[in-house]
Amino acid sequence: MPRKLQSRTCPICLSDPAEVFCEVRGNDRLDTSASEAQLPGNTIVYRCKNCTLGWIDPVPSARELAGYYTSSYLGDVASTVEGFLAGQLQRSRSWKNELDKARLVERFVAGGRILDVGCGDGKFLWALDRRRWERSGIEAIGSAVSLVRSKLSDLSLVAGDVLSAQLPEESFDVVTLWHVLEHLPEPQKVIQRVRGLLAPGGWLFISLPNFESWQASIFRRHWYALDVPRHLYFFSPRSLRLLLTETGLTVVRNAFFSRRASFHQLKHSALNWSQSAFGSRFPYYCIKPILGIACLLENVTEGYGVLTTVARKAPNG
Repeated sequence: MPRKLQSRTCPICLSDPAEVFCEVRGNDRLDTSASEAQLPGNTIVYRCKNCTLGWIDPVPSARELAGYYTSSYLGDVASTVEGFLAGQLQRSRSWKNELDKARLVERFVAGGRILDVGCGDGKFLWALDRRRWERSGIEAIGSAVSLVRSKLSDLSLVAGDVLSAQLPEESFDVVTLWHVLEHLPEPQKVIQRVRGLLAPGGWLFISLPNFESWQASIFRRHWYALDVPRHLYFFSPRSLRLLLTETGLTVVRNAFFSRRASFHQLKHSALNWSQSAFGSRFPYYCIKPILGIACLLENVTEGYGVLTTVARKAPNG
C-alpha cells in the first residue's frame, strides 16, 4: 500500500495552510541507535502557523510502521526488568526516570486505579507503590507484552491499543501516556477515549517531545526527537492544551521536569548535526562543554526538549 499523503490543514485547529518545518531525507536516521530499514523517499514535517502542531507527510502505512517497532526499539527489556527484580533500581538512570514520573503523579494523586497506555516493559508501573495503586497497562508491542506477563504477573495487562481495548468507562483515577501520543495516528480519538476511561475528577499525565523547545528550533531535521517515521505528530504546550481543552479536559500544569531526558535529546541532536556537517568521526568531546551551557539556558527559560502536561477531568464528569 502506498504511503498516505496528509492534508496541509491542521488536524487540531483546522488552520490552513501549514508551513514546512523541515524535510527529512530517506537516508536520515534521526534515531542514531536504530538499525531498521530506511524510509523510501523524503518526509516533510509541517508546522501549523496558528497552534504550532507538527505532523509528517506522507504517513507510512500500518505495515511499514510495524517494521520500525522491532524488539530492538525497547532495547533489552528482559535484562532491565530482571535487573529491577534483582534490586538494581537505584543504580539505573532509566529507573531513576521512572521514579521521577511516579513522584510527579503522586504529587497530585495519593493512590487509586492507574492505567499506563503504552506501558512498554512495565518499569513505570513497578516504580509505583503497589500498596497504594491498582496498576494496569496497555501495550501493543508483542515482545514487551510477553515479557511483562512473565515477569510482572501481578499487573493487569491488556495487549493491543487503547482505542480497541475492552475497558469499562470511568474506571481509572489516573491515566498516563509517557512518550506515546506522538506515535499514534489518531491523537484526538485517543484523548477522547482516555477521557471516557477517567473517573470524574480523574487525572491525565502526558509526556512527549516539546516542539517549541530550543532543540527543535535550532536542530530542525537533526532534532533527535523527530524520530521519523515513528513520531507522527509533534506537540507544543499550545497545541497540546488546545487538544485537551477541546476534549473537555483542563490543563493543570506544564511540568518541564525531565532534565535527564532533555539532555539525552540534546546530546544526540548535536551528534546528528555534527556528523552530518563534519562526518562520522567528529569527536563528541568537542561539543560536550557547549551542551552543558545549553542545558543551563534550557533550565532558565523552561525551553526543555521534553514537555510533561498534567490535565484533569471535571469532578462532575
